[in-house]
Amino acid sequence: METPTTPKALILQEAQKQFFNHGYSKVLMADLARQLGMSKKTLYQYFRGKEELLHAVIKNYLEKLQQEVERLLQQEEADFVRKAEQVFYTVGQRFAPINGQLLADIRKHVPSSWQLLQTYRSEAAFKRFRTLLEEGKRKGYIRKDANLSLAVLLYASALEKILDPEFIRQVPPELMQDLTYTPSAVYEGLANLIFHGLLENHTS
Repeated sequence: METPTTPKALILQEAQKQFFNHGYSKVLMADLARQLGMSKKTLYQYFRGKEELLHAVIKNYLEKLQQEVERLLQQEEADFVRKAEQVFYTVGQRFAPINGQLLADIRKHVPSSWQLLQTYRSEAAFKRFRTLLEEGKRKGYIRKDANLSLAVLLYASALEKILDPEFIRQVPPELMQDLTYTPSAVYEGLANLIFHGLLENHTS
């Protein structure tokens, strides 16, 4: 992992800020070099181009997120409900800066980085989410008859579609009015639906 004081780490830090704020297409290597106080030639010594730089930014960002989530999951003695809330809050907050326009930009112009995001999402859903559910079932927080594989598939497929800009374009506008469409809201909202469902508790 790059330390914050190395030139490469500083480049990644500034590039992440620019990509997340302005998208991929609008960020120019010349402008980035100027923001960093270095020549364009120096910038290219570390990264051969903007596509490689974006890929490194996304990879670095996801690795840090994975470390945070793994640390939470390894807290075996922690209260399960609190742990689950922390996991989804952490993922939601880390994905909050990655807006829909940036996702569309990455999908259109940088397929390698788009695939990196897709791979992480699959691993997060199929591996880490299942690990969390298995712990909840083992500790008695999740019903014994609950089909964990189905819950994981539901979560994974929902994320695949709802974070896909192409799919969102097909959604009727009146439906989107009731949806807070940010990655953060999507992660937390899906987790809430899976854990708590839609029905009110009317048991007496």
